[in-house]
Amino acid sequence: MGSQHPLPPSAPHVFESRPDPRDRLGQLHADRREAKAQLREVLERLAERHGISQKDINYAIDGYADDMLSDLVYSVERDLEHQSEAGSEP
Repeated sequence: MGSQHPLPPSAPHVFESRPDPRDRLGQLHADRREAKAQLREVLERLAERHGISQKDINYAIDGYADDMLSDLVYSVERDLEHQSEAGSEP
């Protein structure tokens, strides 16, 4: 009978760990603030070209844009909050 050759060494396992839910939630909030600031810049450029008042920009940002961004991230934010409270990831 023939001799048995040893198995080749296995490749090291690479485990990709996801950041802590609290860290991800903090990053989501930071990204949301950045998006709001960018929207404000766009509206200010539009307002400058067309004589729209700062009051109207503030109304659009603090009302509509803020609500839009909140709606956009709601489910992700809620999931991260639940994960953070549970102390585990999905």
